[in-house]
Amino acid sequence: MAGLLLGVDAGAANLKIVELKEKKGEYSLKNIFLRQMPAGVIVDGTVLDHGAAAHVIKDSLAHAKGFAKDAALGMRGRDTVVKHMEIAWNGKGNFQESFVWNADQYIGIASSKATFDAQLLSYDAEKGMADAVVAAANRDKVADCIAMAELAGLKPVVVDIEALALVNLASNVFGRKAHPNAIIDLGHDCTNIIFYDNGFVDMVKSIPKGCKSLLEEIAQDMDVDIDKAGEIIRDKEVMTNDVDAQAAAMSFGSNLGAEVETAVETYIADRRKEPVDIHICGAGANVQVLVDQMEIAMRMSLPQLNPFARIEVPEQLKPIVDKAGAHAFAVAAGLAMRKA
Repeated sequence: MAGLLLGVDAGAANLKIVELKEKKGEYSLKNIFLRQMPAGVIVDGTVLDHGAAAHVIKDSLAHAKGFAKDAALGMRGRDTVVKHMEIAWNGKGNFQESFVWNADQYIGIASSKATFDAQLLSYDAEKGMADAVVAAANRDKVADCIAMAELAGLKPVVVDIEALALVNLASNVFGRKAHPNAIIDLGHDCTNIIFYDNGFVDMVKSIPKGCKSLLEEIAQDMDVDIDKAGEIIRDKEVMTNDVDAQAAAMSFGSNLGAEVETAVETYIADRRKEPVDIHICGAGANVQVLVDQMEIAMRMSLPQLNPFARIEVPEQLKPIVDKAGAHAFAVAAGLAMRKA
């Protein structure tokens, strides 16, 4: 059986690493790590300081025993693209090779600047059209991600866009549903809404507002620096009891919820189908007052996407999961379910 990979999700604010074991189709958690990423090391998914990022990874794994060196790496940012689309194809030869040859016109990124991938879902010979999910990422960004992992002593096997990792996770947790659903990934730099159907990404909408924006609002409203704002947002007691911190989170959550609702309405109008379930994940999902306000703005419940719903978590690892919130590890868990 192909071996599972070490899921490495290196974000602007935190590094999340998940390693799983599989036996008879059942998963259990082998290793899990959460480390704060120094400011400015990774920005909008781009690794700006390979050495510093690699040091955080190496430090996280320093005392781990028997972990896999083969790794699946997560990518995010404005210059990563995942789309579900119809593509003209004559049905001859290899579809993926044919797509890559003509990728510029479908993705809008020059082939000299990006790496492409495509998955054929179905083919209509009469119309000469292929139904496919296509993905693209900036070539330099991919190289930076790989360099970071190699400096940390890992062997990169897969580089996956976060939307694909999250849909892989959701398909494993909930099964492939024959209707559209959505995942809100409330990250540091931005918020992504991933619409998916029957186990495949259908559309991704990115909103340039994330926890960084909330930190800036808290810093301004409470007259503190960004580091102090970070301490405040991570302190559940303060976020529950401090009126100023709550007001900032409520205002941010209300505005973000309205923008997410608009994205959902746009998807419904464009695709002529409505998501049945919408889950939320990412570090921002740990700020309950923010999520509560989003739910009010959207007039719906936003349950957390728990990657460990079908993964056995040993007692000694539960404190790490509980402290950060299971949803914070969603991308890393989706990556860890990849196989070499």
